[in-house]
This record gives sequence, structure tokens and C-alpha cells, in this order.
Amino acid sequence: ATFDCLMKTYGFLTPEFWKETRFSRSPFQEFTDLLAKQPGKTITLEEERVEA
Repeated sequence: ATFDCLMKTYGFLTPEFWKETRFSRSPFQEFTDLLAKQPGKTITLEEERVEA
């Protein structure tokens, strides 16, 4: 059982057995231009005043 466990974890020990890592851009990096734009219109919610 110990030998089996060691054989299964051996691939994690050395980098040549690691899979190729593909880095993707975070949403902040991907949509920087969109997030930098000033919003055209804003929607505001007005609450009704209730006199007590």
C-alpha cells in the first residue's frame, strides 16, 4: 500500500512530470478598457417619503 501511494504521488515531486500550465488573463485584465470607460447613463432609485 505504501509503495502504491508513493508511485501515485511521484508525479507531483518533480517539475518534469507536471502538466504544461496555461495562464489566462483575469477578468480585470481582460476588460480593462471597458472598466476604464465612464458610464453613459446612471440609474438612481428615489424612495417615497412617508410623513408620519
